[in-house]
Amino acid sequence: MKKICPNCKVELDDHMENCPLCNYSVKESPESDAGSNDTVSAGMGDDFISGYERLSTVQRRKLFWELSGIILFSGIMVTLIIDLVTSKGITWSKYTITACLVLFANFTLLTFWRHRLFILFGGSLMFSSLLLLLLDLYNLKIGWSIKLGIPILLSFYIVVFVLTMLVRSAKRKGLNVLAYFFMAIGIFSLCIEGSISEYLLKEIRLSWSLILLVSMIPIAAILSFIHYRLNKGIELNRFFHI
Repeated sequence: MKKICPNCKVELDDHMENCPLCNYSVKESPESDAGSNDTVSAGMGDDFISGYERLSTVQRRKLFWELSGIILFSGIMVTLIIDLVTSKGITWSKYTITACLVLFANFTLLTFWRHRLFILFGGSLMFSSLLLLLLDLYNLKIGWSIKLGIPILLSFYIVVFVLTMLVRSAKRKGLNVLAYFFMAIGIFSLCIEGSISEYLLKEIRLSWSLILLVSMIPIAAILSFIHYRLNKGIELNRFFHI
């Protein structure tokens, strides 16, 4: 391993005690050793980055899946051991274990079935609904999960699925994507308020969600109009007169 002059950063042979460029003494110099360590560390970091860049998209997704699995299962083991030692049984750790397993299931779907929307959304909805049911069952009863949690979750997945299909089917993507997004927010707000009012009042009452939806409609319309005009060949500076 070559020594580095701490003064001018020139590489030196092992037998050199003085830098031939600046005549700095590098004999037993702790700074020289530190410089060498920094160079090695930087080289290792560069090797890792270049190695990651050489991976294909599929290999990067699999690497993310494996790393997420290691992290999540490590968290499961740590919380389980702590719970067994402190509580002499499985008590609070079941919440962490359940959440980590559901997260890993969703990561698996996203890694291997990201292009199959029905499998991706259907499987994710199933695992997320199972999470709500188990969290509810841990309290020795089934209540809010079926009547409130799962309906809101189902409406969320439906809205996101439709939004994804609209974006994918769009020939040209631009401000129209933002228009779809704002409309999705308004529709999902209706689902949230409807589910909450049905759970608490036993009837559907809509107030703030209607105001939010009405506010989203003109914003989405303006964005869609601008997107349409820009696709007709009108430049952005001409459209806004700038």
